[in-house]
Amino acid sequence: AGWVLEKKTKFDRYRDQIPDRTFEAGEQFPYLGEDCELVIEPRQRSEVVDGTLRLRKSAVEQSSVERALRNFYRREARVHLTDRLDHFSEEMGLGYDEIEIRNQRTRWGSCSTNGTISLNWRLLMAPPEVIDYVVVHELAHLREPNHTDSFWSLVAEQIPKWETHADWLEEHSTRLVFSADDL
Repeated sequence: AGWVLEKKTKFDRYRDQIPDRTFEAGEQFPYLGEDCELVIEPRQRSEVVDGTLRLRKSAVEQSSVERALRNFYRREARVHLTDRLDHFSEEMGLGYDEIEIRNQRTRWGSCSTNGTISLNWRLLMAPPEVIDYVVVHELAHLREPNHTDSFWSLVAEQIPKWETHADWLEEHSTRLVFSADDL
């Protein structure tokens, strides 16, 4: 009963810290750890330019600001996370089979036994060094399936201060949630 109450208290505190997003122009959204002002304008494609997140107006009109933002983050996540995965898989001498960009509610990433690395698109809102930690963490599971000392040594070879990045995720993960509906 004590454990359940502790988890419920922690979840309630977590839920209270989720940003109250309105999904309107002028609002701030994190991108690679930096807050960017949201701008909606006629343009060829949605992208981040000079610290502003510029959404394509026609994409917003076809669905909603929230949907257009999710699509933007997912598209950018595929490019950025694939690049980081390729970089670290080469550095670590580990090959993965494929990457999946997912919408996990409780995980930042996972590694299947067949070599598929699944990463959460919301990672694109985290600082680059935190993203690299998660990527290396999942790649390390290709060699060490459990969180043994050997596993953490493998992670530390690439990310010596991995604990700092794991702590950042624990402390700031609510910044990477779009809304309470994501819970």
